[in-house]
Amino acid sequence: MIQASAYELPTSRRVGVVAHDGATDTRLWPGPGADRELLSQYGNDLQSNLERELDKVPDEELPIGGLMRLHPGRLHCDFLVWIATRPPEDAGRQAQAPDRATIETAVRSVLDFVAERHVIRVAFPALGAGPGALEDAERLAIVARACSQWYEQRFASGKSTGIEEVLICDPRLSVVTSARRMVSQLVKAPPPEPRPAATAAPKVERRASGGGGGSKPRAAAAPKKPRLDENELARARATAKPWDRSVRYQPGDWFVHAKFGFGRVHELTPEGFIVVLFEDGETRKLVHAR
Repeated sequence: MIQASAYELPTSRRVGVVAHDGATDTRLWPGPGADRELLSQYGNDLQSNLERELDKVPDEELPIGGLMRLHPGRLHCDFLVWIATRPPEDAGRQAQAPDRATIETAVRSVLDFVAERHVIRVAFPALGAGPGALEDAERLAIVARACSQWYEQRFASGKSTGIEEVLICDPRLSVVTSARRMVSQLVKAPPPEPRPAATAAPKVERRASGGGGGSKPRAAAAPKKPRLDENELARARATAKPWDRSVRYQPGDWFVHAKFGFGRVHELTPEGFIVVLFEDGETRKLVHAR
């Protein structure tokens, strides 16, 4: 969950897909709001691109939950996914914002859609804007919970997710902070953007003052946690299977755990456990061959 607009992601956070929800007739709603924010970053040809893709749909509009794939315009992604979550305007009156269940279904539909197209990184804004919408932080939390539920369901059914990272975005720090509190166990803050290293100031050697006194010895640095090799981890992301407690593992085997992520078996214990080094640098004991 990051403090940034899903439509203005920096190049360093480029994703495969940016998701956006709107009306079933794909008409952009006037005035301030999510549609206007998307338009300002995508470019002026957004509406014409939407209409061109809608012409390929048998009916005159998408059903609720219907998806369309669009050219990315100026967005930092490979393509934009438009998902319909509300009816079109009626005599200039905008339909009510989608409810919680509709937002959750939209998130899962987008993830299903992009997983089939081998997308590994997806960005969501707070879906469900419009008249009578839920609070912005709550809508971010709904997106996060729906992503977690989707992953758990895929994992339980033995299907690979393919998606490595989901960015849930809002440019306002207060909204992101509030949403993180609501789903603290499900989301994490991304690492900060890399900055150019500052030139280190020259070290000044300090001599002991008279009387035989000297500087105190420095405390030994804490040992660094072991880390998985990035190249091996990248290969494992493409080939590792979900952890299965009934499988007998050997040192060097890889798998992906629903809670802890990707891990490599480090050793077997006499008690029948496996010691696994996970991508977060933590070593954990798990059962196997049960």
